Amino acid sequence: MTDRNKNDNDKNPLEIPENTPSSDPKPIRSAQNNKTMKKVKYAYAFALLLALGTALIAKISTEKALGNLAPIESDYVTITTEKQTSKDSEFLTEEPDFEVRQNLEDVPDTREETEKQTEEQTEEAQEETTQGTKYATPYQDYYTLPLGTDILKDYSPDKPTYSATMGDWRTHSGIDFKAAEGEQVKAISYGTITDIYDDALWGTTVEIDHGNGVTAKYCGFNKDTLEIKKGATVEGGSLLGYLGTIPCEKSELSHLHFEVYYNGENVEPLELMGK
Repeated sequence: MTDRNKNDNDKNPLEIPENTPSSDPKPIRSAQNNKTMKKVKYAYAFALLLALGTALIAKISTEKALGNLAPIESDYVTITTEKQTSKDSEFLTEEPDFEVRQNLEDVPDTREETEKQTEEQTEEAQEETTQGTKYATPYQDYYTLPLGTDILKDYSPDKPTYSATMGDWRTHSGIDFKAAEGEQVKAISYGTITDIYDDALWGTTVEIDHGNGVTAKYCGFNKDTLEIKKGATVEGGSLLGYLGTIPCEKSELSHLHFEVYYNGENVEPLELMGK
């Protein structure tokens, strides 16, 4: 029996199916991991090379830019004294082979002329400033009109005007404010009454020192209606009295004759007051 089975085994050996796994399977997962690691190494190497290339290009660009800012060789020469130094002299490596001219000839000296022009311009500017403040400009806001706003006759110190009362031509050193007799006359600003008197031409006149070199004459009061006395002080807008008549202008409509002086010089009243 044993021999028969043995012979049968030799004649019909056991066949193994093709799909049956062998005792030593191929490591598929390990191969895939190796491929992934190779890709990672290649990518890392490429990134490193790219970074090194970028750094190299940046270094070259920086050196080139700094090279453009570096001083270049030049024949420019600056003469220096013992007490003076020049940065330009640091760039000279040897004595120049040309003549350095220290004294220039045939060049006109215009310094005195320039200084004279500058002084003249300064004087003109100062004169304009003086003219601008000639009439106490900083204090113009303190002034008010003494009587209404209707002007009967303007200030005319140079050009004569006809006087119907006197029958001649004469200059006019003030402004005539038209108003009816009995109208209130007021001070143009703070001041001190320096004089009150009767004038043969201008009637009852009040003089007031308004400070800052400004004095004013108010002519043509009704003497019996004065509200002030000599030496008294008044405020801007204070009542001085009531309007009367003016002998040398009685043929004209009723008005107040008003004159202004600055540092003793007769001036245009409205200009001084900034009106």
